[in-house]
Amino acid sequence: MSAAGLAQGRFPYVRFGTGPEPLVLLAGMVFDNPVPGSASARAYAWSLHRLAVGRTVTVLWRPRGIGGPLADGRDERDGPGTAELADAYASVIRDELGPADMMALSTGGLIAQHLALRHPELVRRLVLVVTGARIADAGQQRCRAWLASSRGEDWRSLRGDLAAAAVDGAVATRLARLLGGSGRDPDAQDVVDFRATVSAVLRHDMTDALAGITAPTLVLGGRDDPFFPEPVLRATAAGIPGALAEVRAGGHGVPKQHGRWLQNRATTFLS
Repeated sequence: MSAAGLAQGRFPYVRFGTGPEPLVLLAGMVFDNPVPGSASARAYAWSLHRLAVGRTVTVLWRPRGIGGPLADGRDERDGPGTAELADAYASVIRDELGPADMMALSTGGLIAQHLALRHPELVRRLVLVVTGARIADAGQQRCRAWLASSRGEDWRSLRGDLAAAAVDGAVATRLARLLGGSGRDPDAQDVVDFRATVSAVLRHDMTDALAGITAPTLVLGGRDDPFFPEPVLRATAAGIPGALAEVRAGGHGVPKQHGRWLQNRATTFLS
């Protein structure tokens, strides 16, 4: 069984599986953020079917409207940080899902860290995937380039580079950049929400707060990830009491390149 829609009128989501155990998956960075349809729900159910064994999985994307006040021309840095975004996610999780295991990818993992710290009653166990306490310098440079492309309305380059950032290898990167790039005009709300999200990512640093996370935690990622390389992954796990870290060869595309391994390790840990 699968479903899709807009939770609380602002959170795009898909849901699949019929198991008794709830699992919330916080997605990574997106530019276009439409309300997903049934086809998207079926695609996620197929690609992440291992996670749904014995579970009902809810995938949540960035809430619409987080950058709303920025539409009047104020700087992105005046927008919400990852802590404030976590509070918004906490509202929908508390009201519609209840306490759950959580798996969070990339930008979603930054928010999940604050969720586990600020709302520990909602996060039973936590799997952080290609994410860490702070974004590395190379990743910060790439995020600033995305902001520049957005301000210059270079939608093709922006979409292409976002797609390329999610895969590993020269051939896959070229194909992703070619196939993922589109010059069509985006939804105006998506533009300001995207800029607010990237700004929040650039300001995120949980290094000194990790010790307050009490949920059992597993950190998974790629050794050469430009955003969250091995030193960041291992330092993040070391900062969370009792957390484990497993690092594979690869970069930010580990969720795609090693999808079977990732889902198997996550489900073993959550079980």
